[in-house]
Amino acid sequence: MLVASWVTAIATICGVAIAGAALIVAAVSIVQAGRQLRSTARNEAANSDALTRPYIGVDIVPSIGGRGAMDIVFENRGRSVARDIAVSLVDDHFRSQSSLDEIGPALGRLFATPFDLAPGARRRVFWRMPADELATPSGDIWTPIVGEVAIDYAWDPRDGREDRRYSDSIRYDLTEYPKLTPLAGAGAEARAGADQAVEKNAVHALRAIARSIGELSR
Repeated sequence: MLVASWVTAIATICGVAIAGAALIVAAVSIVQAGRQLRSTARNEAANSDALTRPYIGVDIVPSIGGRGAMDIVFENRGRSVARDIAVSLVDDHFRSQSSLDEIGPALGRLFATPFDLAPGARRRVFWRMPADELATPSGDIWTPIVGEVAIDYAWDPRDGREDRRYSDSIRYDLTEYPKLTPLAGAGAEARAGADQAVEKNAVHALRAIARSIGELSR
């Protein structure tokens, strides 16, 4: 009788231990599943944000204002409106580069007010004109020849969350680049001679149109 009681007690203890171990395993599995669900939810939210947020690209390109000059282009390559875009120079500020440079300070006034860009929208403004001693004004104008541009902008997710802010910067060096940019093709030259005056004028007009189209496509 005593042996049977001990066997029953041991069996009961083993059953309780097994049940406890099963509960522990179940609890651990539930915790791990919860963590996995939260991680998956965070990844899905991050992927959704990455697909819908704005992305502001910045590029410094040959200017449509003349050979040797450079423009800066801002483009929203994302799927949402980029808001409160702020532009600044890192370790510098927009100022006159020479005695008669009025565009440098004007850029400072322009970028003092944040602006918005819709998806696919672009904004292009003057950036730099190298020194030309035969021109008026003479000397460098607009922005420094070497520098870094910082950009900061916001995104409203429109789902009750607070606005997200993003920032980036690009370095530039325009020491050689403007010298090596090609000019849009001018087309065929008209033959010399007084009897070719009309044809020559037409060719000049076509050259001007070709140059304008080529510059606008940069």
